Amino acid sequence: MPPDVLPGGSPHLRAGAPQSITRLPYARPSDGIQLAGTLYDSTDLAFSAWEWLNGLGAPAALVAGAVLVTLHDTRAEMSPRKGDKKGVRWAKQLVRFLYMSSFALTVISIFVGNVTGTVLLSFGERAAHEAIGYTAPLELLHHHFEFEYLTIQIGFLQGLFNWLFGTALELLIPTEGETESGRRMSLCLASCLVTLTIWVQAFYNHHLSFYSDYAHMIRRYLALFVQRYVRCWPDHRGHNRPLALLYIPSTIVSIVLAWRAFNSPADEDC
Repeated sequence: MPPDVLPGGSPHLRAGAPQSITRLPYARPSDGIQLAGTLYDSTDLAFSAWEWLNGLGAPAALVAGAVLVTLHDTRAEMSPRKGDKKGVRWAKQLVRFLYMSSFALTVISIFVGNVTGTVLLSFGERAAHEAIGYTAPLELLHHHFEFEYLTIQIGFLQGLFNWLFGTALELLIPTEGETESGRRMSLCLASCLVTLTIWVQAFYNHHLSFYSDYAHMIRRYLALFVQRYVRCWPDHRGHNRPLALLYIPSTIVSIVLAWRAFNSPADEDC
């Protein structure tokens, strides 16, 4: 396997491309991940990748704005009440969680896209005889910034999925004064949203590059996340990660609070 091909990823070398790669002093690999501080085969490809990132930011911002409005409008209605059945209480909590996680994921997608776009335009070209061999903008992005590429893609798509699933689940929750005809229409709309989400998933899998399907992307992303932000101590620059002392305990606290929220007893509600 060529040295710049990541384990579990797709080969980045084209037919006829050089098979030996000269690493430059300022190319900083860390445990098989090539991080920022490198040179591209072509700065034109880097600029095209930057334009792609800018194009993705607009729909992600649209989804984030729509989700935030939906969360605000349904906050009171989706708050569990003392007389709600256990399944209804759990569903209401899950709807709010899906909406907020959708907003957070799309915001992360926008943020990482902006930062990665700045990094893309920060480096120059390598010599022709040292070319890696990619010829498309997303190949450049995937090769040099795989973690960032996956964060942007997964953040946008999963944010969209969470919004659709949250809306479908909200439609399934019975409301006071809802007629039988209205109930049937709510079930129909929820079924349509779930069907749409499944089709979007199938369409996305059919057009994926570098990965076999969306599940493969998730597995790869989790592996890179753990390797970069949990196991990698110190980081590729030889520095410690003081923020890990905050975000790792904070993640644990958030999980505990989520468990308490979903298991909150009804008799504690007014």
